[in-house]
This record gives sequence, C-alpha cells and structure tokens, in this order.
Amino acid sequence: MDHLRKHKKKLLFFGFLLLLLLTFGLIVGGYVFEDPLAPILIRDTSIRMLIGFVLIIAMVAMGYPLFAKPLVSGGRILLLIIPALIVAINNFPISAYFEERTILSEPSHTLILFALDCLSIGFLEEVVFRGIILIALLDRAPQTKNGRLLAIIGSAAIFGLVHLFNLTSGAGIQATFLQVGYSFLMGAMWAVVYIATKNLFFPIMLHALYNFTGQVFLRLGTVTNQFDTVTILVTVAIALLTIGFYVHIFLRLRSDDYERLLQKN
Repeated sequence: MDHLRKHKKKLLFFGFLLLLLLTFGLIVGGYVFEDPLAPILIRDTSIRMLIGFVLIIAMVAMGYPLFAKPLVSGGRILLLIIPALIVAINNFPISAYFEERTILSEPSHTLILFALDCLSIGFLEEVVFRGIILIALLDRAPQTKNGRLLAIIGSAAIFGLVHLFNLTSGAGIQATFLQVGYSFLMGAMWAVVYIATKNLFFPIMLHALYNFTGQVFLRLGTVTNQFDTVTILVTVAIALLTIGFYVHIFLRLRSDDYERLLQKN
C-alpha cells in the first residue's frame, strides 16, 4: 500500500478524469450523437479505460512500475520502435487508398471516437497481456535467456489465442486463425518493446495505431481488394525484416533489463 500512497495524487486525478469519461459515455453520449455507432464507441471506450485504470492501480499497489522512466535516450527509443511503427503504418490499406478503393462513410466525429476506441483497446490489452501476464510469466520463469524467451512466447500465445473468441461473434474460421497468428507475432514484438523501454506507453500507442490503421475502413467504411499483390509482398518483406530486428533486440537484452522491469518500487 505504500506504493499506492506514493502515487495517490496522480491516481486520483486520472481516476476522476476516467469517471467523468465513463459518465459521459454511459449517460450523455447516447443523446449527443445521432448516428448509432458513436454511443457504442463511447461506451466501450469508457469501460475499457476504467477497467485498465483499476488494473494499473492494482499493479502500482503491488509496486510494479508499468510506466517507468526509460533509462535509454529518446533517440535510442525512436530507433527501437521505428520497425514496429512501420508495421503499424503498413497495416493501413495504402495501395487501396491511393487507388481510390476505400470509402469512409462515417462523419468526422465518429472517426475521432473510433481513434479513442482503438486507444482504449491498446490501453487495456497492453495492461493485461504485457503489464500483468508477461510480468507474471517473467517473474516465474527461469532467469535464463531461454526461460525469458518462453515467457515472451507464452504471453504472446495467450494474446493470440484470446482472439479465438471472435468465432463466437460470427467471425470466419480462416480469418480468425489468421488473426490468431499475426496477433501472436504482434504480441511478441510489443513484449520486446516493453522490456526494452520499461514503459507500457510505447506498446500501448503502437497497438492503438496498428488497430486504427487496420480497422478504420473496415469499421467506418469499405475497402475493396485490400490485400493486393503489392500489399502482400510489402507486408511479407516488412514482417521478415521486423522479426529479424526484434530477435536481435531480444538477444541484446541483459539480465538487468528484466530485473529493472520486475523490481518492485
């Protein structure tokens, strides 16, 4: 509880803001916007942010610094996240967009709400899968390179398999298993980013951007022939280079990188 008292003012401030957001989402949102999607986005965003905040309070109370100040320079952090940033940007249907095969049919305010919705998904899922599950697995894994690799793979596998629940909402089998596969890879990449930076802010923002670029036209409009030949070839090339880059980063991680991540304040 000493850790909770240490951050009491910050937690109360953000807690108050989130409660206002939740109130707005559940009570006011449905009366402000006429389109049916906006209240749903506001409601879901509010609930995710509130749940994520409660989980952060629990982790802070136990002494885990989920948002620690990075010990490396801003330039090194930028170099570290550039490949993940490229992956997120490439998730946007670039070829289809420039060839005018995309249509955005929702108003601008819904686009903003969707961006916040993506942020809330990245926020909650990174808190759960990197901030809690990855930390728990690293804490219990053998303090060896192989043990830590298994912890990263384990957390990424759980993150990927959770997407099987999309089958219950009518998603296609092929699309769902494809999502499980690339979610595993993304989860492993974001885990390495978190371990290297010691701050969940970076995987949260990368996750949110990845979701936004990949879903914006699927949720708010239409896209035709998203995965054309050029897109597939570019995506495969970026994926292979990115995997190689983050494997290299993982191999360069030292024991004290993990110790600082697991060390309770």
